[in-house]
Amino acid sequence: MNAIPILKDRTFQVFFLLFSALLIFLGRQTDMGLLNFDDAYYAQKAKELLGGSSLWLITLNGQPDFDKPPLPLWLTALAFKTFGVSGYSAVLVTALFGTATVYLTYRFSEKMFEDPWAAFLSAVILIFPGYFLDYSRRGMTDIALTFFVTLAVYCFFRGKENTRWYLAFGLSTAGAILTKSVLGLFPLLIALSVLLLTRQWKTIFNPNFIGGVVIALGLGSTWYIVNWLEYGDAFVNQHFGWIIWERFAHGDYAVPNAGPFYFLGYLKGFFGNYWPWLPFAVVGCWQFAKKGFRENDDRYLLAVLWVAVILVVLSISNAQYFRYVLPVFPALAIIVSKTLGDWLLPDWKDKALPWLVGGVMITVLFINVTPIEVKQAASLRRNSWEVRLLAPSIRLNTPEKSMLENYRLPLWNPRNSILFYSDRWLADPVNSPEKVMASFKNNHRATWLTRIREFEKLDAQFPGQLYLIHSQEPYAYFTAMQFRDQIRYDFSSEHSMQVR
Repeated sequence: MNAIPILKDRTFQVFFLLFSALLIFLGRQTDMGLLNFDDAYYAQKAKELLGGSSLWLITLNGQPDFDKPPLPLWLTALAFKTFGVSGYSAVLVTALFGTATVYLTYRFSEKMFEDPWAAFLSAVILIFPGYFLDYSRRGMTDIALTFFVTLAVYCFFRGKENTRWYLAFGLSTAGAILTKSVLGLFPLLIALSVLLLTRQWKTIFNPNFIGGVVIALGLGSTWYIVNWLEYGDAFVNQHFGWIIWERFAHGDYAVPNAGPFYFLGYLKGFFGNYWPWLPFAVVGCWQFAKKGFRENDDRYLLAVLWVAVILVVLSISNAQYFRYVLPVFPALAIIVSKTLGDWLLPDWKDKALPWLVGGVMITVLFINVTPIEVKQAASLRRNSWEVRLLAPSIRLNTPEKSMLENYRLPLWNPRNSILFYSDRWLADPVNSPEKVMASFKNNHRATWLTRIREFEKLDAQFPGQLYLIHSQEPYAYFTAMQFRDQIRYDFSSEHSMQVR
């Protein structure tokens, strides 16, 4: 079966990819909700930007937050301002970045090798088998970083034909830095690696390239300067001391100790998350490396160094999350598509094209028409559903600026989603039943959140003294029986911002 002629048309391919990516990344999002980690965490900071005094000073529950630069938060806050505060608005920016990265991968492959079939395949490979897809449906910063890294490398590649592209390279790199701090330096490392290995000294000292580096470092440093001037050593010690150095050198409490071979962690991640493309990626990287170094072909060298530089830098860190390597996915998609394109005969390419289009269309329908939840993909499950149902009661019965008390729940779960959906801070956990009962003597408005089984144990220990305001598996929201009369269930007078 030969390909239908329209499937080879570039205009059709571009619109098909853009439209399909939007439907895949935004499909079923109106009822998905946000995961406590880390989607609600970032969404809350963007929400606080709306009422904050500065775009540069990020807060969480009103307290300074030095975790990451603010560029994705600015865009999410703009989405909140335009479409209202909701889980859908929180993931909209990520979905748009994901869609733009799909197109940019298509364009990069097309420009690099002038092979329309390989260009279309590269975009499809990026979307599937699903890791990039999954994170394009979440309100985090990794896809935004992937977009800016891809855009920066693309602009660097175009700089060979017109050095003004180096200025755009610098601007894109600044965007990457303002998205994810030092990880945004990847484009500079990739570009310098290519230029040094190929001894392109004239390019290194080209005024436009130098200007691009100045733009990248100058604009990229603005958030650091503002926060250092405002907070001084507190910012430096928290951001550079803990978030960057301590996690890089000693690991993250959330990541299990990987042992002496921790530097192989990302290879293990690819083995579990990059099928069916993994064998072609391995062979393709080897072939690209040979052509890049032996034949001195900048195109192949750029692609393979894009992968190598990022993987080497991330692999020497003790804090390893597989999502950190998402910026190499566009490069791998280009490498795999070009490798397959060189192997397949034209007739086989024509026969494969309808199957590629059909696979994308089936995915669009699966996400947008069926209610099926995929356990392996968090973005296709309803998230924080129980918190979203409890939030109106918590908001109504826990006074503003008061903490929601925590009985035997983890420190950070469901703190982020509670804060985003109810605007109330979940206190540090209390494990003593006596402290729970004592709290009612000091605060007649005290309300508590715990798991249902813990509430049942507490109620059995103090029979007739507790009042269950609202339960939603697995949580129970309660107060003292003596305060039952002051509990409200009428939401008609609530005029404050509601989160959907």
